[in-house]
Amino acid sequence: MAEAESRPPEDEPSGANTESDESGVTSPRECHETVDPETRDDVLEKYKHRCQACGRRGPGKGGLATLHVHHIERDPDGMDEHDLENLTLLCRSCHSWFHQQSTPDDSPVEITEEDQSVLLPQDIEILRYLADNGPDRTGDIASGLPSDHSVSSVRERLWVLMGLDNLVDARDRQIVDKDVETGEWGLTEQIENSARGHIPDDPQLLLQRMEDEQVRQALDRGCDRSDIIDVLGISRRTTFNKKKRACAYDFPLDAFNRGGRPTDGDRSEHSTVTTDTAAGESDEQQRLDAVAEQEPDSLGRTETWGTPETEPGTQPSDENVADTGETVSERGADDKLRVHLQHAIDALQEVEQAL
Repeated sequence: MAEAESRPPEDEPSGANTESDESGVTSPRECHETVDPETRDDVLEKYKHRCQACGRRGPGKGGLATLHVHHIERDPDGMDEHDLENLTLLCRSCHSWFHQQSTPDDSPVEITEEDQSVLLPQDIEILRYLADNGPDRTGDIASGLPSDHSVSSVRERLWVLMGLDNLVDARDRQIVDKDVETGEWGLTEQIENSARGHIPDDPQLLLQRMEDEQVRQALDRGCDRSDIIDVLGISRRTTFNKKKRACAYDFPLDAFNRGGRPTDGDRSEHSTVTTDTAAGESDEQQRLDAVAEQEPDSLGRTETWGTPETEPGTQPSDENVADTGETVSERGADDKLRVHLQHAIDALQEVEQAL
């Protein structure tokens, strides 16, 4: 976004005169806004009192975030600067961040205009961190960024960066990769054992990779997202995350058939490295959804590379720690996996037939 209309919150003078209405919504005087109160009310209504960067809600919808009206462009073409189409809504912290955000010029790798249609300013921060520090774990990357982002949000952006060549037609190579042995993310030249195209030995992770790729292909074929949500019983957010993850790992679904796993020859075409995954090892930060008993989207799917990592200053919880206490025996694992895979395949075929 272009230059904002108000100075960063940290520049506000101590004891500044602020106003707020009875509902707790901050006034233009408090936000140092240049829009009139009527326009501010229109923006709040348009965006339902919700920050368009992080999603936090303001007092008008039961939240606590201080909301600022932000000009997308300072000199927009074909409209007035204060036109509703040139205004968006940000919370105080996101508004401050937009004043300090990184630009494509700050990136250690070349970023094109087409890339910018997919990337966010925090992606440039991630690239700069990797260039300066080398491969690292998700939690360490999140804690090392100059702006405040959760581990889960950083992981989602790492998927986007890893799958950028699958999201942008003009890009022919990825710029970020993940090491299949260490679980660390890095710039492509920093990674020795790429996770791109890797076929996991862990049945749950294998199922996740296959379903991710099926969702991606269904969306690319024009299947309605709501149909996929209904058939697979997952949330709308999960469909977006599945596509990002599928673009990142580029799982070789075509190498599989209903008979089971590909041959060794097929496997070597897509991945030169295989990993023996111990039952007690898991990358807990790669878990998108809660365990199946808590949230039906997940089916207990986990990432299984490397040692567990947690957000700095927090203790592992049921929501972000993979349940590794339950082991899957060799016997019956293939049958259980095959049933899940068949259900997923049948579900996607139902969507296709419905369309």
